[in-house]
Amino acid sequence: MYILLIIIGIIIVAAFITIDNDLRLLKQKQFHSAIEHSRFMRLMDIIFNRFFEWRVWKKLLPALILVVILLTGVICFYIRYALPKIPPVPDIVIDHHDSALLKRGEYLTEHVAICVDCHSPRNVNYFSWPIVSGQKGAGGPFLSQKLGFSFPGESFTPNITPASLGNWSDGELYRLLTTGIDKDGKTINHVMPFQNFSKADPGDIKAIIAYIRTLPTFANKPAGITQINFFHSLYNRTIPRIAKPVYLKDLKTAVDSGRYLVTIASCNDCHTPKKWLEINDTTRMLSGGIEYPLPTGGFVHSANLTPDESGLGSWTAGTFVNKFRSYGDSGAIYKVEPNSLNSLMPWSTYRYMTDKDLQAIYTYLKSIKPVYNPVVKFTRQSLKKIKNSGSNE
Repeated sequence: MYILLIIIGIIIVAAFITIDNDLRLLKQKQFHSAIEHSRFMRLMDIIFNRFFEWRVWKKLLPALILVVILLTGVICFYIRYALPKIPPVPDIVIDHHDSALLKRGEYLTEHVAICVDCHSPRNVNYFSWPIVSGQKGAGGPFLSQKLGFSFPGESFTPNITPASLGNWSDGELYRLLTTGIDKDGKTINHVMPFQNFSKADPGDIKAIIAYIRTLPTFANKPAGITQINFFHSLYNRTIPRIAKPVYLKDLKTAVDSGRYLVTIASCNDCHTPKKWLEINDTTRMLSGGIEYPLPTGGFVHSANLTPDESGLGSWTAGTFVNKFRSYGDSGAIYKVEPNSLNSLMPWSTYRYMTDKDLQAIYTYLKSIKPVYNPVVKFTRQSLKKIKNSGSNE
């Protein structure tokens, strides 16, 4: 990548010199009309001969470009090898036999933070991609730009059963979940939502750790090596790796509780549009519309969760809770026909959240800024490609 920057710099200098020589040649031969009739050449003439003294800048420009390339290299080198600041492994003690802790951990792992949903094989031929029976925690889906996902590279979700994590200490797992630093001190990409888990109550993180240690053991290994695009990997290293816990005892209202649950459930990841480098666009928080390709054919788009009329504006708390409960019916998770509606939304796991928690989430969602964004749930063609091409459907 650094070599590419140098090549680009050389090309820019060569292009400027070539254009300047062409302008001088045209003027020497009295071909002023050729300049006047070309918008590009007219613009170059203005830049070179009116905006600044090109004869001086032609000598300085190569040096300036070299300085920019060197500074860029120093910055990239610093980010690559000096960041992030690695926090120490916390000295924590977890009672792995505490029944209340294990119960809380099961609820969070399977129905709120849904760790098993991302870290288990999922049957893409059924609505909402339920976890493949008997393989909980054995390693999850493959994300890639090659498959049409808005993901900066390729990701292979690892096995989180004791076969994979058995030699990790509780402190190492706690640091991983809350700061994104693995056992060996290496950074992991924020597709694993450590930034959200950093805001979880320490007791909840300990509960998750205690519970995943009880999962049945599978020896599965990832199908490949996770690789992230260069600039995105640099951005990932600039993310502060500091846990900022929110304590359950400080959640005084339903809005507080709902915000907490939405955070650790990582609702933003699928329902908040992204900006450059896949950073959440806070001005459109939870307004949906993100497109996902379906292995069964077609494209599904995440829902608008804001209280706008195009989102949850007309929904009541009862409607919201019943939406989740409706997926408890035996026929709700059905086999999907090719090129028909499917969903990545893990209804098969979220459907077991408590009424209290779902009502708190609803209360919080009704309190956020409404954003007008009508979403077409399912299309057979990619709306993103249609929009980018400027064509009409």
